[in-house]
Amino acid sequence: MKSIVRIISVAFVAALTLGACNKDKVDYTGKEDNVQENIGYLQLGDLQASIMVETENVTSPTETRAEGDNSESGDAGEAGDTTTPAIDINTFDVVITNEAGVEMAAFTYGERPQEPIALEGGVYIIAMSSGAMKGADWESPIYAGEKEVIITRKQTTEVKDLVCKLANIKVTVAYSADLAEQLDSDYTKMTVALEDNALEYVYSETRGGFFAPVAAENTLKLTFNCRYKDETKDIIMTNEIKGVKAAQWRKINVVVQHAADGTATIGIVCDTWTYDEEVTFDTSASLMEEVIPDDTDAPVIVWEGHDLGQPFELTDEMFDAEGNFTKSINLDVTAKAALKSLVVKVSSDNSDFTKAYSEIMSLEEDLCAPTASNAILKMMGYPTDAKDATTTRIKLASQAEMLKSYEGTHSYEVTATDVNGAHTTATLTVQYGQNVAPKIVWQGYDIDKQQTYAPSMTCDLMVTAPLAIADLKVKIISETLTPEQLGGVGLASEFSLVNDTDYFHALGGNTEDDDPSNDDGLGFPVGDEVAGKTELELSITKFLGVLGMLGSGEHNFEITVTDTEGNATTKTVMMRFE
Repeated sequence: MKSIVRIISVAFVAALTLGACNKDKVDYTGKEDNVQENIGYLQLGDLQASIMVETENVTSPTETRAEGDNSESGDAGEAGDTTTPAIDINTFDVVITNEAGVEMAAFTYGERPQEPIALEGGVYIIAMSSGAMKGADWESPIYAGEKEVIITRKQTTEVKDLVCKLANIKVTVAYSADLAEQLDSDYTKMTVALEDNALEYVYSETRGGFFAPVAAENTLKLTFNCRYKDETKDIIMTNEIKGVKAAQWRKINVVVQHAADGTATIGIVCDTWTYDEEVTFDTSASLMEEVIPDDTDAPVIVWEGHDLGQPFELTDEMFDAEGNFTKSINLDVTAKAALKSLVVKVSSDNSDFTKAYSEIMSLEEDLCAPTASNAILKMMGYPTDAKDATTTRIKLASQAEMLKSYEGTHSYEVTATDVNGAHTTATLTVQYGQNVAPKIVWQGYDIDKQQTYAPSMTCDLMVTAPLAIADLKVKIISETLTPEQLGGVGLASEFSLVNDTDYFHALGGNTEDDDPSNDDGLGFPVGDEVAGKTELELSITKFLGVLGMLGSGEHNFEITVTDTEGNATTKTVMMRFE
């Protein structure tokens, strides 16, 4: 049977409507000589890994640069700063695993293979680490990083960079000099605990403690013990610091604050955080507790309905015939206390964009104390009344036309700081042109709406991927078609047009010669007809015609296109048969 209609209208329809037994299933996977080897290659010979020694929330760290690291060292920091030991990146372990977490290869960075590594087509994780983390220990930073890569059949994927950063949490505790005037240093200590792991920072301790995170956000429990000079009664203060993440350096500073009336209070300061209230230093108190504001007290920056962690793809379809932008890009800033500063820092991988922007206003501007005029701020969509406000909005839609004029990736880093010092930073990334993710368009129809099938209907999809297609997956979601039934005719409910060579014969068009009469597949492009292409026509019109013979029901085709940089787009063709 060479015709797709005869193949599926007889074997396929009969299998679905009459419930054919396994022995009646027909194998349409083709002969063995049509099966193509699904092998691609990973090239790590030119990989230049680097170490980001700097950690977050550091005012002025001192660091020792690793060999090959060209970053500048900071100035000497305050008490509690420590020097990072020299790091030999060549000793870092490199492990390659597949999507299922199965280890495929392992070696040290210094002994990485110079020849390409053969792997089956699919998604892989390259993980690099300086060692295994302990629950809590002194001066034991662990640096790690990972990168996801897509291996495509018959192609070589080259990885040239991978950045390792601090994988555990660094904590230092410092005591102000005047603390010794009030307290007995022999009885002064801070215990920092993360779940079951704890370190004790005595008054003279200057080392950094490193804690293994147990979740994306962690809670540090602080217990401060002290005693007045010439007193025998211990004073204990307990606190919590929430929202602590890997790669952060949490500096805890214990100070004595003197009031005008002569009273003294103990203040525990973490980074730039302030406290809801201070506890009076009182010898009659056996337990004192200060409240350290957690991350919920910091300002919030959101774009409702959008994840700021994902790039925003600006497309031509977002502009009307007159060139007017028809969408909104509103960053809403909300603070519990009045805003002290609202800094917008603009950058781009297209120097022409930053040049054009800087001709209008500074690439870094504090909207609470702007150097630009109100007229310029309004033109660019920035608020003119941000100072001392608790809510404000940045309307970047005003810059959409300028963003569209320059291909590339443009970033807006926004940092909101309130009068108490609590701060939040969020970054909006806008992509336009050559860096946007793949697009899937159903020609003549709105792909985001369910359509009712008619015999004359066509389903011709146009796929575009400026960075070239690495993989194209199709998932059939149906009320009536089961994986077993699809398997009976040589198909599956989910398959890759690039990597699943077992289905190429049933999915493809003419695979043996150029005679259209020998067309024995669904007419889908497969293998090299898909991989590496920047434009692709994908028609499922034939398949819909066969499904129309099965009667009423709903059949959806979820299509995911991934480009060579890992950008992915998913669209679903939703079809109702009556």
